[in-house]
Amino acid sequence: MSEESSALTSLRSVADGASLHYVGTAVVNLAGFLLTLVLTRTLGAGIYGIYAYGTMLLQSALTFANLGTDVSATRYISANLEDPDYQDRILALSYATTLVVSVLGALALFFAAPTINAYTLQEPLFTPAMQVFAIALPFQALTQLVSSTFRGLEMAVGKTVVMVAGPLAQLLAVVAAVAVGYSVLGVAAAYAVACLVAFSVVLWYVLARTDRRPRWEFRRHEAVGFYNYSAPLSLSKASAFLFKRVDVFMVGIFLAAADVGIYNVAVLLATVLAMPLMGINQLFPPVASRLYANGARGELESVYATVTRWSITASVVLALPVIVYRSEVLVLFGPEFIAGTTVVALFVAGQLFNAAAGPANDLLTMTDHQYLVMGNHLVFGGLNVVLNYVLILELGLIGAAVATAGVLAALNVVRVLEVWYLEGLFAYSIELWKPLAATAVAAVVMSLVGLVLGGIAAVLVGTGAGIVAFLGALYWFGPEERDRELAGNYLEIIG
Repeated sequence: MSEESSALTSLRSVADGASLHYVGTAVVNLAGFLLTLVLTRTLGAGIYGIYAYGTMLLQSALTFANLGTDVSATRYISANLEDPDYQDRILALSYATTLVVSVLGALALFFAAPTINAYTLQEPLFTPAMQVFAIALPFQALTQLVSSTFRGLEMAVGKTVVMVAGPLAQLLAVVAAVAVGYSVLGVAAAYAVACLVAFSVVLWYVLARTDRRPRWEFRRHEAVGFYNYSAPLSLSKASAFLFKRVDVFMVGIFLAAADVGIYNVAVLLATVLAMPLMGINQLFPPVASRLYANGARGELESVYATVTRWSITASVVLALPVIVYRSEVLVLFGPEFIAGTTVVALFVAGQLFNAAAGPANDLLTMTDHQYLVMGNHLVFGGLNVVLNYVLILELGLIGAAVATAGVLAALNVVRVLEVWYLEGLFAYSIELWKPLAATAVAAVVMSLVGLVLGGIAAVLVGTGAGIVAFLGALYWFGPEERDRELAGNYLEIIG
């Protein structure tokens, strides 16, 4: 097989994973939007702030609840497709580690809840709610590991099923709890039960769809190599909390619960821009690991450059309606949430830098630079803590957004430079002018619609018109040769 043909096959794998991920993400985002809408409308900004703060802490704990074994499982399963016994031993290490670490993390959250409340929200309902949320941690960590198994095997359908199971279960359980009149404690209990149900479903699914079974036969040299890879990743993921979510934590320390609710909704709107890159990253890491292990550097650079262009193109399309119609969307959650308009704008800018970097961070991880990734997160995470402390005291919610969005942008610039310097891989070309020019055309169209219409009508009509304008301009400028080949490949399969 020629390098060109092999690169197209690798891109097909990434595109398949991304396409299914987008479907799953659409379901997840819709479930999340509906869940947030229900909670903000029924509980109000203050009580919703308690819920948002508790789930934020839970998700932060989840970043290190498996000691990095989710990424390690993807790395070693994808790089050893011809050795199923080794894959099964890696799975056993992963499950054992995840179970022990996540249970310890849940216990830590449970007993630390009163102290966390004393130093942050100081709300009587937060402590018992946080203790109930802690119960969900082991189930979420184990679900994440099932997802990594499908990811390492490059099974996009299985990865998508696992992805949507949790959010759908949470939506149904929480809406049921609100419908019968429960407040934040009942909602927290429903959330924990939903996580248990979701794990039970995905565990059955992975056993039914794959031949992989944990093989409880530990070998010392394999364990040493495994933990040498996973331990720094765990610290890296834990420190990533410092530049991803520490802003919400510090808003809870210095501001009120209602501010946490407003800020969290604004952040959730902006993170929609991460959808394209998250889709690409579903199967890019195992593909990158396989190509790197096989020494196919030319193919790896080709795939890296193409998927980065995809990330930029898709992200700017999503950014336009979020930034142009942010006020109209925020008011849907309640009039008090309109205070988050500037926060949304700042986070959109930060997420665009994230999209422009493409899968640079995953590429560093899959090319054995896990210690550098850890160092990046520690340095920029610490910087974010300092900037949030200074700017929240000076500017409130806007200060938190300035700090975190700025650090996210700087970190992604550094990641791209590191990939270029260490691996000689560069992802950009002059052809990027096409999606950027198409973005300008779409922005003009959306702005004009906004002048004529208002409210939700402007959002719906303007978004549709903007997408049509963007795609039309992109087609007029001419699609890339690689994209035409991939599209033709899909059309042949359909035909």
